[in-house]
Amino acid sequence: MVPDFTDVALVSLGTTPGLRRVDEVFAQQLRDAGVACEVAHVQIGAAGALRRHPAITDLVESLAARRTPRPSARIVVFSTVTTALLQSHAAPYAVRFDSPAAANRPGLAGAWQRRAERRALAGARCLFPQSESASRAAPGDAPRVVVPVPVEQLPQAAAREIDVLAYAGDPKKRGLDLLCRAWAAVGGDARLVVGGIEPDRARAWLARKGVAEPAGVEWIGRVSRERWLDTLQRARLFANASRWEDYGLSQLEALAAGAALVTVPSPGPYEALPLARRLEPRLVASDIADALVAGLALSDSELERYRGAAATELAPYRPAAVQALVTERVVPALGLA
Repeated sequence: MVPDFTDVALVSLGTTPGLRRVDEVFAQQLRDAGVACEVAHVQIGAAGALRRHPAITDLVESLAARRTPRPSARIVVFSTVTTALLQSHAAPYAVRFDSPAAANRPGLAGAWQRRAERRALAGARCLFPQSESASRAAPGDAPRVVVPVPVEQLPQAAAREIDVLAYAGDPKKRGLDLLCRAWAAVGGDARLVVGGIEPDRARAWLARKGVAEPAGVEWIGRVSRERWLDTLQRARLFANASRWEDYGLSQLEALAAGAALVTVPSPGPYEALPLARRLEPRLVASDIADALVAGLALSDSELERYRGAAATELAPYRPAAVQALVTERVVPALGLA
């Protein structure tokens, strides 16, 4: 049952498991700061089948967000720019986002979203981008507080029998074809495990792109979060060939699990990219094959040093650090202090 009134009503798009998890974590951080927060989950419905083009996808999701019931609240927080685009904005509101339309909706296909975004963000009491690069890309002069997604330090597994792990929930965005072409060239006898996509779908995608399934690939499909984290902790390397990154939470979690990040410099507000460059520049390359070669050549002692340095780099993302930010800056920015 939705309560009649709360401090914060968080409108959660939640179209992916990652988005749902991030929203629930943010809601809990507000509660831990002494703020009552209720999450209003957007239900897409049958119109979801129309989401085959960015302009239509954003329209369908924006309309669904506008129809979503939510309690009366002292302030509404929209969890993505998309959820805020078509709202009436009569009540005070803020917007939390990983990437603004100004950055991830270029060209004619993103024209209406960028126009609506300027209006939506201009009226916000405050913006909560998840990264500095997203903050810089967001239009307007509304006050903003950068609030990263908290990343817990994960236990370090004694045995790391997986040479390379990758995620390919969206094979086009994640560059699955690029990764598999590279793996065919440099993988050798190593073991590549790919999650987030079922084997038949992955093979069909590769066939459409004219890429043969390389040797040494294991498809684990869509697995529970618990199994995914366990798999991360058994990987030496985590590979990213994404054509675009809105944030890159899976890469940050891989670093927290002790996997070295081999990656292309994906465009977008890719939060893990500067960390990866500082940790080991050889593991960042425009050709993922070059990054894989460098990563596979790392010795156990080099990987151990990398993990120690990664733990230091991740200090600002730890739950306690982000909770302090929410308590000291987010709550006052919402007008709830």
